[in-house]
Amino acid sequence: MHNFDIHDISQMLGLIGRQVRYLDETYEIADLLPEEGVLVLIAETVDALQEDSYGRPHRLVPRQLSLRYRDATGVPTGIHLELHLLDG
Repeated sequence: MHNFDIHDISQMLGLIGRQVRYLDETYEIADLLPEEGVLVLIAETVDALQEDSYGRPHRLVPRQLSLRYRDATGVPTGIHLELHLLDG
């Protein structure tokens, strides 16, 4: 993702739905939280256990990661350098 300006919100929003490689796993960019500077990724594999409202294991769901792409002052964290777009 070296070609993206993390300060350009419209360009960052265009990443939603794209497949990326992060830490040798495939994820989809599911959401962007510009106010918090967070990119939300959802794993391709289903391996996280979700609990019901009583704390009991309920079902398997894809793992979700929230990655901070810039800090509170707007400075890039460098995480975007570790994400590799899989569809060009």
